[in-house]
Formats: sequence, C-alpha cells, structure tokens
Amino acid sequence: GTAPYTVTVTDGTNNYTATGANPVSIPVSPSATSTYSIVSVTGGGTGIGNTGSATVTVVPAPAATISYSGSPWCSTSTSQTVTQTGTTGGTYSSTTGLSINSSTGTITPSTSTAGTYTVTYTIAAASPCAALSVTTSVTITAAQSATISYASSSICGSSTTVQAVTQTGTTGGTYSSSPSGLNISSTTGAITPNTSTIGTYTLTYTLAASGVCPAVSA
Repeated sequence: GTAPYTVTVTDGTNNYTATGANPVSIPVSPSATSTYSIVSVTGGGTGIGNTGSATVTVVPAPAATISYSGSPWCSTSTSQTVTQTGTTGGTYSSTTGLSINSSTGTITPSTSTAGTYTVTYTIAAASPCAALSVTTSVTITAAQSATISYASSSICGSSTTVQAVTQTGTTGGTYSSSPSGLNISSTTGAITPNTSTIGTYTLTYTLAASGVCPAVSA
C-alpha cells in the first residue's frame, strides 16, 4: 500500500494503533518490560491489510527519587531512614564523613562527621537503558559538649582567692551549684570561698538547646 499507513500492534493484552507516513511511530509507556507484535499494517492508498511477525521489546527506563525527613539532625540523633520511590535495587553513597548504609540508605548521625552531604542513589545500567543517579542533601550538626574542673576540690572557707574554673568544649553556658550557699559566678564559674557557706556542692555547667541539638549539662 501507499502512505499513510495504519499500523496496529499488541502487547498480548492491549492493541495500539497509529497512522502516518513511513516510519509510523506508536507511543507506548510500559511499566514493565513488554514485547509488542504487529497485528496489521494497512496502506491508505489501497486499503489492503497485512499482518506481520516483527516484534520489538520495550524496557522501561529506571526512575527513582530519594528523600530524608528532619534534616538537619543533631549528631546525637538516632539513625535516619530514607524514603525511596521508583526503581529498587540501587546503591547509596556519599562523601567521606557520612556514615551511610550502601544497601538501605540508613544514615547514622552519631558516627558521622558534622557537615552537609550529598547522598547519591545509583541504579546500574541494564541494557538497553543507561545507569541512573539521583541525589538529595542532608546536614548533620555537631552536638554541644563541655567539661569543667577546678584546681582543687577542697577549698579553705576563709580563702579570699577566687577559684577559677577550667572549661573545655562549647562556650556560652551558665554555672550553678546545689545546694544554695556557694558564691559562684553564673557566667564565669569563678568561686569566692570566703563569702560562701561551708559545705559540699555539686557544680553544673549548662548549655541551652541550640538549633536541632538539645540542652547539655556538665
């Protein structure tokens, strides 16, 4: 026959038809690998129908998305799971410093270095389709931490020498003591013995919650 042609193909369940000049394109969108066979070819100029045995296999291209909820996370947070849609069986990766399971995509903040990371989910090439990579970003914030100490744990009550604190780690916290009676600066941690009541005290250095990280006491 002569153009235009009407071509009908089947995937074994449904028929698909298109009309046009040579070649005739028939759009299909399979959700799984599908084989299409020609049912008929009709030439518009003659009206003569023909059947054929030619087949073509269409493999759906891989597609996926990944995401994590709650980022940024504090470095003390529990393990974080990924939400993945689309093609399964891929692998997860990131740059050095992020503790991530390559099979499940689960991130462990407590064993990761604080920072912002790009997480990549990669599906290997499977002929005739090329490999696919999709990404998302996550951030881990370093938790606050601190230690405090004094040169001596026993101080004479008549001493007029102010006892300075040695503090390491996160600054900006406040000092307090229990029970009441100790003359201590809430901002510097300095103790004045001669204006304090004789006794044994527990000293606490408190850092307020910061961003996604909770308050800390040392």
